[in-house]
Amino acid sequence: MTTRQEIVPLTFGGFTYEGRKVRGSGGGLEPVVLVGGAFQRKDAWGRVERDLLGHADVITADLPGWGTADRLPPEYGVDFLADALDHLLDHVAPGPVHLVGASYGSGVAHRWAQLRPDRVRRVLLVGTMTHVTGPLRERIARSVELAEQGRHDEFTTEVLDLMLSREAGVQRQAAVRRCLTGLVGAMTGADVAKYLDNTRRLLDHPGDDGAVLPVPVLVTTGEHDPLTTPRLSRAAAARCADARFTAIRGADHLVHLERPAEIVDLALRFFRGETLSGLPYCTPVEHVVRGVAR
Repeated sequence: MTTRQEIVPLTFGGFTYEGRKVRGSGGGLEPVVLVGGAFQRKDAWGRVERDLLGHADVITADLPGWGTADRLPPEYGVDFLADALDHLLDHVAPGPVHLVGASYGSGVAHRWAQLRPDRVRRVLLVGTMTHVTGPLRERIARSVELAEQGRHDEFTTEVLDLMLSREAGVQRQAAVRRCLTGLVGAMTGADVAKYLDNTRRLLDHPGDDGAVLPVPVLVTTGEHDPLTTPRLSRAAAARCADARFTAIRGADHLVHLERPAEIVDLALRFFRGETLSGLPYCTPVEHVVRGVAR
């Protein structure tokens, strides 16, 4: 498959960042925007991106605070990042899009869709929650403390334990664990500073003001996800006007690395309005209408 990539350098609010648009081979589907997690750079979507390109153009970004973009102080909240995403899409995709938000990026995607529902067809949120509380908040704060103290081995262990399950049955677990260990272990001082900024932002700015997201939403996560658990993700779905929830079998928080073909299949079915019934790789899809699963 032949693709064409365009890198779009931008400045928003005094911070430089980059968008990336890759033209697919057609298929009639609106562009798919991928907003990734804390360790997700714009060019690191791997098979998820490659499989989507057979059906649509794909847009990714290093928003302020991510990847190659400028560091973004933690006092800038999720609304600023949603506005930066809007700024990018004004340049590369002024028409309607489908939106995928994963992990840390799910809050940004959710907020942008709240602010610009006229620009969004459908939203897929992968590994999301409405807020960080209790023991999970303490563990995330602990990762900040370890990074600040330069205790990198302990920091690496904490990050891996937050994202990767120790339960049996997670597919490609050993390979993904090696990949994440190498990624975290190779973090530069600048990378650690961005992690600290982004994590403090997550803790200080929940990013959910209770506004209803009016467009169709599908929320999913790995059935063994220790961070954004199925319970927390289902609760996030229940805050949308019209949402569906399912958990991907044999996966944890890094579901896009462990079950990429399944995530793409689920996304394409949802974006096209096709049935989600009877899919063997996920739990039965629940239709959630403002807090009521059925």
